[in-house]
Amino acid sequence: MSERLAILVPTYHGYRWIAPFMRRALDEHWPDHPPVFSCGLTPEEAGALPCLPIRDPALPRDWPTFVRDAAVELRERGVCQVYLLLEEHMPLAPCHAGYLNFTLPRLLDELQAAQIALMGWDNRRYSTRAPLLGPAHFRMMHLTGPDGPRFHLHPALWRIDALIACCELVLRGEDHSPWRFEKVCDKPDADLPEMWRLGCYQVCGRLLSAEPPGPLGTRVRQLERFFFHKMMALYPHLPRRLGALYWRALGFDDFFYHGPYPMFFSGVMAKGGLNPPYVRFMQKTPARRAFLAELLAEKSAHESGERVPS
Repeated sequence: MSERLAILVPTYHGYRWIAPFMRRALDEHWPDHPPVFSCGLTPEEAGALPCLPIRDPALPRDWPTFVRDAAVELRERGVCQVYLLLEEHMPLAPCHAGYLNFTLPRLLDELQAAQIALMGWDNRRYSTRAPLLGPAHFRMMHLTGPDGPRFHLHPALWRIDALIACCELVLRGEDHSPWRFEKVCDKPDADLPEMWRLGCYQVCGRLLSAEPPGPLGTRVRQLERFFFHKMMALYPHLPRRLGALYWRALGFDDFFYHGPYPMFFSGVMAKGGLNPPYVRFMQKTPARRAFLAELLAEKSAHESGERVPS
């Protein structure tokens, strides 16, 4: 594995209690991962976690500023590529270390890409139609269309210069939230170098998974994807309240994505609490129920002020 590769975990101050769980999940499911660095925390908040300490500890903290500062520091250390993994998007099953450590970094260089998203185009949620690369590039999708999810903050491999440029673009405006990051950088005409705007890709997860589906599993995924795209086409035409009920009933964000970095689509947290669909998913197996119980206990201890990060 190249010393040019690292993992960066931006951590919202209010979710700092999750950071040790993220590191634990990485160690369990991606045991030979690249070096991991948290950012967005003070050394006291990070505890024993490797951290690129925030320069200004005042609250609220500026997300693109501390991500940019951390990325610049990593670049000065010789890092050229970084997996950007938000603290709540931890892996939930075995990762494919060979693809993550070697194949995707090689493809990022070969394609001169800005980003390779690990939430692949073959998940049921995205309906993007864009060119697919051939078998030599594992049928990755090249996000060149106007609706391509460029620079979204699901787990992805980034060229560190592109990440820094995206952060600096967001900092030109007044809203510095992660949501604004996605909206600003996602635009086809975003004020970014053309090579970055045209250099975004998504994996085909079933081809890069540590536990790839067989022919039947592949067909089931294809049918599920077809079904959800048809159902999603109805959503924009529904009244607002009915649309919200429809969204929840169909579970558009409620699924576990199998790929080189298996994850729950909508993450661990929602509106300051544990994401209900994630909780339901974790309750399905004994091992995940035990992990969930620890998460709940740590969250409770953090909220009561009884626990400091370790």
